[in-house]
Amino acid sequence: MKKVAIYMRVSTAHQEDEETIKSQYMELEARILADGYVLSPDLIYKDDGWSGAIIKRPGLDDLRADMQSKKFDILYFYDRGRISRKYVHQEIILGEAKDNGIECISLHDINGTSTEEVLMGSVMGIFHEYERVKIAERMRIGKVRKVRENKKLLGYNPKFGYDYHHRVKTGPDAKEGYFSINEKQAEIVRQIFNWIAEGKSKHEVKRLLVDADMKPPKGLRDQWSSSTLDRLVRDTTYMGKHYYNKSESVETKKPQNPDKEYRKVVKGSRVQRPKEEWLAIDVPIIVEPSLFDKVQVQLGINKRLNSRNNSKNKYLLTGLIKCPCGCSRAGDPANGSAYYRCTDRLNKYPLPRTCYEKGINVTVLDSLVWENVKDLLANPSLVVEQAQRWQKSASPLEHRSEELKNRLKAFDDEEVRYVKAYGKGTMPEKIYKEVVQELNEKREAVVYELNAIEAELMNKPTVPLEQLVDGVVKLVGKLSFNDKRKVIEKLVTNIVATKEEITIWGLLPIPTSEQVVLNVNHWHRWSTKRRQIDAF
Repeated sequence: MKKVAIYMRVSTAHQEDEETIKSQYMELEARILADGYVLSPDLIYKDDGWSGAIIKRPGLDDLRADMQSKKFDILYFYDRGRISRKYVHQEIILGEAKDNGIECISLHDINGTSTEEVLMGSVMGIFHEYERVKIAERMRIGKVRKVRENKKLLGYNPKFGYDYHHRVKTGPDAKEGYFSINEKQAEIVRQIFNWIAEGKSKHEVKRLLVDADMKPPKGLRDQWSSSTLDRLVRDTTYMGKHYYNKSESVETKKPQNPDKEYRKVVKGSRVQRPKEEWLAIDVPIIVEPSLFDKVQVQLGINKRLNSRNNSKNKYLLTGLIKCPCGCSRAGDPANGSAYYRCTDRLNKYPLPRTCYEKGINVTVLDSLVWENVKDLLANPSLVVEQAQRWQKSASPLEHRSEELKNRLKAFDDEEVRYVKAYGKGTMPEKIYKEVVQELNEKREAVVYELNAIEAELMNKPTVPLEQLVDGVVKLVGKLSFNDKRKVIEKLVTNIVATKEEITIWGLLPIPTSEQVVLNVNHWHRWSTKRRQIDAF
């Protein structure tokens, strides 16, 4: 008997539609039994809560590995959209299955081997991607319109200090969603604003909150974080002015854990939208506007004082250096010197710290790291090698030009598929016109960008190799602190340091065999070795 496998996926967005892994499994199991097969538990592959726009998923990776090993003969799935929401990703996965002699059966798409059946299966795959974009945009526009017209809140987690009452769609109690004040939490919010208005620092407020046994919003920690406090005291919601559509999700550029193999969502960060796109909604007032304004003034005063206190020291490695315990190290002036200290003591304050790693002298560490980076950048042989590679390789503009040309070709192929589907009568005229119009708009934007790039490439100047190398070597030795900082940010991705050992991860091949020893006479410095520098 042939071995069968199933693949299931559901994202958080589909959970709202009650389209769960369980419901997919029930349908798939019923179809397998009807076809006369038996499903083995070790051939069930699933990704629960994973975006269909991401091809790198643990369940899907296991499925692809087992397809290469030919552990099963038939693959069942709910529809092509479960494999991926992107058509090109669907074709990659299904192509791998075909190459390994595995039959694919979709419960809600057209299956078959004839030319017409394959074409219609591909069209259905395109619609899965088209549907995803259309639904997401329709929902966004609908929510914004509803808030703009009715000034009503839509369902989401409430701010600390409020309870959210969900919308009741029908019946005698029908009403829109709204905020009400959670008095227990609101009392904490008012107390925080009062403390700041009295001139207390956020550091002191954290201690007072712990002393008063006032828990932070999620209650997962015993103490408040500085970032949570900062967001709270700047949030206009508490003085009755809440904003909808204030931010949007974007792709994460610098993930907290860059070594993490799998990520459930592509857009894991948020950025603020332009203020003219914000939609104001009146909510119950927790903090009087006069107190809110007073706190904003006090925050400005505190910031200026902190800026004056930190103006004497410059920290080249800020934001890059960490302690072995996992916490960041931050610059801290003390007794005329500055040190990179573990922030565990600040994060845990006013509770006892758990990390006791000593501070690292800023002058010594900054100098050590920069000298090694400078030696790399100013090495003539390396500069020549990189310059030759750069001259021979395509520029970013040329890469972009090639990418746009490929996209135009893909648009042409896509249009041919639409025309064939429309000609065979399998695509309604209304949908055909919509998708072709959208395709033409995309094509016009690509052509416009491509023409601009090609015009710029025509005027690209050529620089002699000797002049380029000489300029780089001289420039590296004259960089200002700000320029050094920019170079470090480009080349170095992470630093883990103790007083005895430094490990640096970077983007260029820095040699690992070299040792650098600093012999100094000042009591507040130490001899240090660059034990390991990993580049990738």
